[in-house]
Amino acid sequence: MRRSIVPALTAFAVLGACQQPAAAPEPEAPAPVDTSTTPEEEPSSVPVTVSLESTAPLAEGNNRFAWSLYETLEGKPGNLFVSPASISGAFALLYPGAAGDTASQMASLFGYDGVPEDAFAATQNTLNHAVTSDTEKTKLTVANAAWLREGSAFQAPYREAVEGVMKAKVALVDFTQPAAAAKLINSWVEDNTNDKIHDLIPPSAIRPGLTELILTNAVWFKADWKSPFKAEATQDGTFYAPAGEITASLMSQTLKQARYLSRDGYAALDLDYAGDDYALTVILPDTQDGLPGVASAMTPDSFTTLLSDLDTAERKGVHVVLPKVSIEANYELNDPLIALGLGDAFTGAADFSRLIEGAGPGDLVISKVLHKTFLDIDEKGTEAAAATAILMERTAIFIPDEDPVEFRADHPFLIALRHKPTGTVMFMGRVEAPPPAED
Repeated sequence: MRRSIVPALTAFAVLGACQQPAAAPEPEAPAPVDTSTTPEEEPSSVPVTVSLESTAPLAEGNNRFAWSLYETLEGKPGNLFVSPASISGAFALLYPGAAGDTASQMASLFGYDGVPEDAFAATQNTLNHAVTSDTEKTKLTVANAAWLREGSAFQAPYREAVEGVMKAKVALVDFTQPAAAAKLINSWVEDNTNDKIHDLIPPSAIRPGLTELILTNAVWFKADWKSPFKAEATQDGTFYAPAGEITASLMSQTLKQARYLSRDGYAALDLDYAGDDYALTVILPDTQDGLPGVASAMTPDSFTTLLSDLDTAERKGVHVVLPKVSIEANYELNDPLIALGLGDAFTGAADFSRLIEGAGPGDLVISKVLHKTFLDIDEKGTEAAAATAILMERTAIFIPDEDPVEFRADHPFLIALRHKPTGTVMFMGRVEAPPPAED
């Protein structure tokens, strides 16, 4: 049977999360926000490297999580586009601060338990560098930041892991000014997603006295196809959407050497980007209404196996028909992540006792996990972006100590000595000059 290739699932395989060496310049902080750090807070920044082969468990764990997340979200109507790597990367920042069952649940969901705990930060950092790209036709950047409440402090081992090894930006923020704090963080997200992700964090999500920490990850990808589609070959045609037929712009070309597999109920095709480091995997059901059946039969294991098999698939000629695609999506991931086994982190059972100075088990919880994505596919190539924010709160309201008010009575003043129960002023006077100090 002849197949026209249309996108059933976009598997955008960005496999890590870290700030690339040449990150975009940070925005100037609004007046109420202080991003300064003191010299004694600086991490040791001892270089730690591990082999690229040791990152395989993290990449596999990310890919298993990718399908698990898709399964959890597939009931949402309409287009669906997420970045598993951005979400996993944000939680990689949090993982060194977790302990007990909270850490175990996180490790199991994202595959962090595939590497030794003491080598996690270095392994993540190695993967971070491996996935970035900066060529004329292919760019991929990943950036991380930890936005900590002004007046709080990270535990030294956690800060060393996140800032010293994983190279995340660390900044102190005044969360008593929610609008200014959100503007600062959202500007950083815009700068690190080529201005594609806006307003990731609404000011209402920041709660003065409770918000303690916000961890953010931003991913941006832009690449030309290895074999671009010709614009003159793009034609309007019928796309058979679940709600009925629509007219779409359908690109087409014939590839002579494409990695292609035919499986029970679907076909899979890799479309390579220039430089050969990245590919768009398209999984196409055999029938127009076959996507639910294909998705229900797929598992995290079979999905990762399919991706692995495509790497070594026999190359053959394929005529490709692919619609131009534009997607912007917005998710709050609390419920999906809880459903996937990350329950403790959102409740009083959370144990982030290795994160903040003075905060023990049960003192910090995740209040929100926010995720936004952008995708644009056309004849020339693909641009995609994603950002994830993990908002952490104290379980009890934190009332910051106010700076004492200066009241320096070194000049004439009035006094009134009064009876408090009745309010009667019993004595009143003025002090123009106290007696001189005795020698």
